[in-house]
Amino acid sequence: MSHISSLSLSHDFSSACKFSVGGEDRVVVGTLDLNQCLSLPDEIAGTKPEVDEPDITRAYLSNVCVAEELHRNGLGYELLEKSKLVAHDWGITDLYVHVAVDNEPAKKLYTKSGFIYESDEPAWQARFLDRPRRLLLWKGLASS
Repeated sequence: MSHISSLSLSHDFSSACKFSVGGEDRVVVGTLDLNQCLSLPDEIAGTKPEVDEPDITRAYLSNVCVAEELHRNGLGYELLEKSKLVAHDWGITDLYVHVAVDNEPAKKLYTKSGFIYESDEPAWQARFLDRPRRLLLWKGLASS
C-alpha cells in the first residue's frame, strides 16, 4: 500500500513501533495489508459479485490495526478509505475482510466504510482452528 500522509500527534507512544527515516523519527500508528493474488482461497474470496471474473480483480484486507492510543480517532476509517483508492487503482473490483463476530467496534468501522455481510464462518471451523468465529464482509468498488 502506498504511504499515507504523516500525522502530527502529541501522545506518548512508548508501546508503539518507533523507527527513523533519513534522521527523522517516526512511529507506526496503524497498519493494513491489501492482498491481491492470482487465486484467492475460497474462504477469502467470497461469492460477491455473482459473476465469473478472474480472482485478480478481488483482494483481501488483513492485519487492519490501529495503535490502542488512537482508537476512535478516525485513523482506521482513513486506512480503509486509502486502501479502497489503492485497490481501485490496481483494478480491483471487490474487497473482502474478516472480522471476529464479537468485535463490535471493528464491525461498526467496516460498516461505516461500506462493507456488507457476506457469510459466517462455521463454529466448528473456528473451534478447529482455535480462533474466534469470524464474519466475511464484502465491499464492491465502483469502476470508472
